[in-house]
Parts: sequence; structure tokens; C-alpha cells
Amino acid sequence: MRLTVPEPKIELYKDGFAKHDQLNRKETGDKLSGLVERIDDPLVIALDGAWGSGKSFFLKCWVGEHLKRPGNTTQTVYFDAFQHDFLDDPLIALTGAIAERFRDPEAEKQETDQAKASARRSKLKKSAWAVSKAAGRIGLSAVTFGATEILSGMGDEIAKAASDEAKAFLSSDAGDDEAEKFWNAHDARIAAMEAFRLALTELTEPDDAGEPQRKLVIVIDELDRCRPDYALSLLEIIKHFFSVDGVHFVLGVNLTELQNSVRARYGSGVDAAKYLQKFISITAPLRGSKPRNRHSSIITKHFDYVASELGAMHTWQYDWLRDYLVVVDHHVDLSLRDVEKIGALIQVCPTSYLRHDGHLHLFSSLTILSVAAPSLFKKARSGELTYGEVQSIFDFPSPSNFHDHMEYAAVCWKLATKRRSGEQIPMNYFDQSERLFQKLSPQDELRNIISNCFYTFRLPSE
Repeated sequence: MRLTVPEPKIELYKDGFAKHDQLNRKETGDKLSGLVERIDDPLVIALDGAWGSGKSFFLKCWVGEHLKRPGNTTQTVYFDAFQHDFLDDPLIALTGAIAERFRDPEAEKQETDQAKASARRSKLKKSAWAVSKAAGRIGLSAVTFGATEILSGMGDEIAKAASDEAKAFLSSDAGDDEAEKFWNAHDARIAAMEAFRLALTELTEPDDAGEPQRKLVIVIDELDRCRPDYALSLLEIIKHFFSVDGVHFVLGVNLTELQNSVRARYGSGVDAAKYLQKFISITAPLRGSKPRNRHSSIITKHFDYVASELGAMHTWQYDWLRDYLVVVDHHVDLSLRDVEKIGALIQVCPTSYLRHDGHLHLFSSLTILSVAAPSLFKKARSGELTYGEVQSIFDFPSPSNFHDHMEYAAVCWKLATKRRSGEQIPMNYFDQSERLFQKLSPQDELRNIISNCFYTFRLPSE
């Protein structure tokens, strides 16, 4: 018995979508490939998706899929930012990943001149080291948010302080040596940055006109999980050090969470969305191909995969929960990871208490509610949940002739939830209640199901 779906084994740069595309996302990958191939000027593409939406899975497949395109000369690099955020210098970590990728035996097969390829790698690493040594954290801070405003403010303060003492200081020899050292260091930083860009440009093999003949696409994954200072320093480095024709970035990111990182670093008053626009050229939501009908949606497809992996395909829980996932309203943000949590609940929730169809309806919808809307699940336990709140999650049909399975679901919840003052329940609902609950109180049974199925668990041997 398993509680979780095993992590797919994707061999970076070799596997594509062929073996792993359960969610029909190859179409999205093809569009991304077309975009990075057609544009020469540097792009930063934010692939936006909620946590648990499958961004990492998609990107790991895509870096290999892109290399399989006919006549491809582009090199792809996958960089997991979260694995490196314990380091202080994102530039060194990122440059190391790029150099390592170009040293890979498979990547070297694309090189027509191995000696030149090796020289390019050495130049890139050397220049990155020079930048890090010359700039340090103080140098990098010069390109952070608000620098222009800070320098402008300093100019005003200097003007106010232009007293006789200040003028006397400028006329004397005091501080000449220190000032010269400062500007020498500043010049070294500028030179190091230019050397880095030159080394990066060589990786694109520009022609005599300076046009890149091959592309370098760097995928940055898990950026929104990093420490705010590391995540934003990485964005600043991308903008100021990697702005080279033929070099593109694809960010796998939850933009809402990244905006929280901006606020954590610069304060709640900052316009986080506007700030991120400085770094991101294009934002694209991560979705699969458009389903022909609700039954073939990404959520139900992933549930099929999860149930199969957990050995739950031939159970009544699978059949009922799949029906309920189909009627989850389109505006409910149910992620792929949420679907996996629902699969885990199938494995551990005891169901011996469930004896009637009404029980099965309430249990199935409660399983989804506990993951998709925990606050509503809590209200159900206290008897405060209303039918309107349930309907905001599930798009139940209005009961009419009771030929639709979900019409009975609507009856169950209408009878089990808190009623507004003066609310009238149609008499035929009570007729159906007798069949669904065998004369038991639906409101009492709702709380009993929560206590007996969700506030305990069963062991694998049961």
C-alpha cells in the first residue's frame, strides 16, 4: 500500500515528453521552443504556476525535448535555484552550472571545435570569478531595487551639506589615495562585468555581424522557494550580467509567491508586480492542452494516474471521487499536488462507517473539501456550513428528475447543511432523503462521517 505517487524518474537532457506526458503538455513545450528559437534579443520568460501545478516536471522534460528538435543547435541548462540558495553568490552557482553543462559528453557532441569549446568554458568561469571578486555583495547591491532613488537623494543631501568645511575638505589632499583606490576598484568591477558578457557572448558563436548563431536557454526552477534575498539577487544578476543576444531564461515560478519575496525584502508598500516587470519579458501560465470535455481535464487525468500508481483504480472511492472531481467548479484552484493528497486520503480514511448512498456522497465531497477548502471542511464539522458554500466548490446540477448522479449529491448537501431562516426545502428532497440516509438525520450524519472517517485513520493491513 502506498500513500504517495513515486517521483517520476526523468533523465535530464535525454528524456522528453514522450514517456512522461500524462497531462498533454507537449503542445505547451513546442510553443515555448518556438519562442526561444525565433527571438534573438535576450528574453526572460516566467512560466507561472501555483505550487503543485507540475512546473518542475514540465521543465525537466522540456530541457530534453527541446534538444530533440530537428536541426537543433540550442543548448539548454537546468538550474535548481532552491538547491543552491544556501550559497551567498548566485552568479558563481549559476555560472558553474552552465560551464558544467558544456562539459557534459552529450553536450560536447554538438561542438565542432572541442578546443574552442573548452576555451569558452574557461573564459566564462574566469570572468565570473573576476566579477565575484571585484564586486562582492557590495558591488551587486548597486543594481538592486531603489538604487536610482537613493543616489538621487544623496545628491540633494550633498548639496545641502556644501558648507565651508566641505569645500575646504575638497580643496585639501586628504583622502586622495583612498578615493583613487575606490575608483580603481569601481573600474575593476565594470571591466569584470564586461569580460563576463564577452565570455557569455562567445557561447552563442556570433557571426561577423555579431548575430548569435546558436542559442543558450537557461531554465531556473524553484525560484519562488528560495530565500527572498537569494531569489531577488538571482533576478538582478540575470538582468545585469546575462543581458546578451541569444541567451534566454525560462523561470519556473509561482509569481504570487515571488511577489511576497519582493515585499519581504523591500517592505509591504512596494508594488511587487511592477517591480518584477523590470526583470520578466513575458509571462505565460502553465496549462495543458484544452480538454474536449470536462472528463479529460488535467485534474481528472492526473487523478487517473495517481489512482493507478496507488492501486486504487478498481475501488468505489476512485469511481465516486472522480465523479466529484469532474464537477469541481472551474474557478477552484485545485493543483496536481492537491490531487495527490486526495489520493493519499483514499488510502488512510476508514470507510466502514459508510453504509448508505448518502454517506458515500458526503464522504466523497468532504474528501475534496478537506484539501481544496479546509475552512469549509471545518465549518462542516461545526454545523455552520451552508449549501451555497458547498455549491461554490462543486457545480451541482439543480435536481429535477433525479436521473443524474450529481442531482442526488445536491439533495444530500441541501439537507445536511445549515439552513437560512425561513428557507423552504422541496418535499421531494425529503422523499429522496429516506432512500439516501435510511431515515437518519443528514446533518447528524455529516458530522459523524467527519469524526469516523477523517479524524482517524486506518492501517495498511486493514
